[in-house]
Amino acid sequence: MKGDVVAKRYAKALYDLGGEEGLGDTFLKDLEAIVSIVEASEEFRAVMMSPLYDIILKRRILKGVFSKIALTKYTESFLNILLDKDRFVYLGSILDSYRQILDEASGRVRASVISASPLEKAQIERIAVTLSKVVNKEVELDVTVDPSLIGGLIAEVEGMMYDGSVKTQISRLKQSLKGEI
Repeated sequence: MKGDVVAKRYAKALYDLGGEEGLGDTFLKDLEAIVSIVEASEEFRAVMMSPLYDIILKRRILKGVFSKIALTKYTESFLNILLDKDRFVYLGSILDSYRQILDEASGRVRASVISASPLEKAQIERIAVTLSKVVNKEVELDVTVDPSLIGGLIAEVEGMMYDGSVKTQISRLKQSLKGEI
């Protein structure tokens, strides 16, 4: 809970700066780049997230990362502030909150779709169009595969769950049979 509040606060501050400077999408790309590095390197993540390592060492390591990837000076300063305030552990949540703020500002929503098997591009587009009609907003899909669904899919958008999976249908059938016996 505390992490969400912290992440939203920092994401909002970065969004406001991005709006003033016209760099909102650039900040998103910068955050995505640094989060992908954090997720890719267990060693980097361990050092940056641990309170056991000295802030000077962390800054030196982060400066080395800055030299390898092109980030705006604003993003570099933002990441240094996260280090100073011991908030680097919230970086992934800050990215999620930042995306959410950008989506809300542009009239987009994110939807999660879980399917039993990989979907083709045309199927993904049809699902996006259908969900867009339901919520009257542009929908961006995050698609994952879960074979345990047996067939069908589950879509979640704006807190609403649409479950058309075979697994759920079998479960409902089982419940109804238990109720009738």
